[in-house]
Amino acid sequence: NEDGAMNSFLEFLKKYKFTVLLLLAGLILTILFFTIGFWRTLLLFVILALCFLIGYLLDQGGPEGIREFFRKLFSREK
Repeated sequence: NEDGAMNSFLEFLKKYKFTVLLLLAGLILTILFFTIGFWRTLLLFVILALCFLIGYLLDQGGPEGIREFFRKLFSREK
């Protein structure tokens, strides 16, 4: 029964979601290290992190959210 197999697979994923997720992340990192090298992989993740941050800030407050983030980041007030 395909429905039973799918339900059992989804239960497995729910129970071990972080194990599966981190295993996939490790697999992707290993493939990237071996194909494009350490420094290019590192650069890729830095660029992805910056794009994620900008997208998150835009989702939260639009262009003003980005301005406010940098205003807080570079302000001298504590």
